[in-house]
Amino acid sequence: MIAVTCGAVVLIVYLTNRQNTGSPEGTYKSATLFAMDTTLDVTIQGRSDREARADAEAVRRTVKGVEDYTSLFIDTSDVAAVNGNAGVAPVKVRPETLLMIKRSLDYSQRSDGAFDITVGPLAELWGFYSGEFRVPSRAQIEAVLPLVGWRRVAIDEPNGTVMLAEKGMAIDLGGVAKGYALGVAAEELRSRGVEHGLINFGGAVAAIGDRSDGRKWVVGIKNPRGEAGDIVGELAVEDTFVNTSGDYQRYFVENGVRYCHIFDPRTGYPARDMMAVTVVGPDPMNNDIICKPLFVLGQEWGMGFMRAEPAYEALFIDADGEIGMTPGMEKKYVITMQGSVR
Repeated sequence: MIAVTCGAVVLIVYLTNRQNTGSPEGTYKSATLFAMDTTLDVTIQGRSDREARADAEAVRRTVKGVEDYTSLFIDTSDVAAVNGNAGVAPVKVRPETLLMIKRSLDYSQRSDGAFDITVGPLAELWGFYSGEFRVPSRAQIEAVLPLVGWRRVAIDEPNGTVMLAEKGMAIDLGGVAKGYALGVAAEELRSRGVEHGLINFGGAVAAIGDRSDGRKWVVGIKNPRGEAGDIVGELAVEDTFVNTSGDYQRYFVENGVRYCHIFDPRTGYPARDMMAVTVVGPDPMNNDIICKPLFVLGQEWGMGFMRAEPAYEALFIDADGEIGMTPGMEKKYVITMQGSVR
């Protein structure tokens, strides 16, 4: 018997109540919206109620716009067109889609394939698209693995086209598009004159400036094995982005083994060495991507990788519940942090 848990709307990183209570006058908090298969909450300070409502609606429209051309499940999206023409013909895509794919391939190369947007056939095989979760046989996985390979994505930058080498291949931008959408949503708020705001997008956070009272925003790191509201620590942030990948967002359990939605593309199995990885940095698309190879390859590899990313900091919670972090994470952002998950 398979026990299924699908936590797509469970927040990974969320606002704590400790320092964000007693919000300054003029704080607007939107109703929880739903976009890109997760929740979207917007907090605006220092604006009239009318302006803030319009700001939150602009965020929703912006995110929905990104979803329209990156979703696997929207027939008119760039991703659907690329996948539908796999092994047949190149497809002209939007510049934004091309940017996401190029950035993804760059990190695929740098992580030796631990991050790979061509995992679509694996996600489908394991039931993460249909919701009919299953553990495939080794033979079934071996049959699908030849369809997974970032080196077989061909980009023609002058013509703005993308082509997959073989029929049956499929890209999935779920590991990058949410980060990209968060970034353009934050830029939309800034362009509208918002100086103090917070976007909580399924646990990924955009901090626009600081709070209107001059204090930093406080973001809690969710306990991957705790109840709703349980945290392992808090970060103080301003004018930056926080992204997390965790094994409790989408997963199922079979025979006591947890299988999450983050795959090791080299083996065809979900990664199992980490519970969660959080990255803080100036570009949420990069944050979103970086989380994945760190999750797949673990803290030891990740610490070395992060030395080449000086603008970004990382926090790791491994499969045993031990918590580690880059030196800059502790120095720049951490208010409190447990040593392990309890």
